[in-house]
Amino acid sequence: MKKVLTTILFIIGLLAFGQEDHLEQIDHQVNSINLNSELSVSEFDWVELTGIATDGGGILKIWRKNNDIRKIVQEIGLSYGRIRATIYLTNGIPIKVIETEENFGQTDDGLNYSKLDQVFKQEFFVFNWGMGEGKYKKTGKRVMSEGGCSHFENYEPIIERAKKAIKK
Repeated sequence: MKKVLTTILFIIGLLAFGQEDHLEQIDHQVNSINLNSELSVSEFDWVELTGIATDGGGILKIWRKNNDIRKIVQEIGLSYGRIRATIYLTNGIPIKVIETEENFGQTDDGLNYSKLDQVFKQEFFVFNWGMGEGKYKKTGKRVMSEGGCSHFENYEPIIERAKKAIKK
């Protein structure tokens, strides 16, 4: 019985610490993408790409080397703030997705449009994109946005939009 319990605890420990190592590896890849000066940056008007008008407009930024997309940032301005999705890719496959929501501060006179406060952040560390496996880290609560049912529903349209934008 002791051996079984020891084996189970050992496996649990491996899984827990192994996952942390995987998160560190992903963050290392993300940092190297952010520091890569060889990547060119293209910026597109989100409203022109989608045909959807928002109060604060929007942009789609793409970091790439030739047609190899390494990072995508979609930022949409709304009446009450801004929502942003940042997708990091390696070999065309997402490795990390960061969603943030920032809201304009409230004052007695209404909204303070000069200050944005982050109210929500979600990091999705991708272990297996095809199977939807990964680890989520969340802080705060969504106010203006909704989370979809799957990563494909949330992020695949952004990736496809970026691929189409660089082909134009």
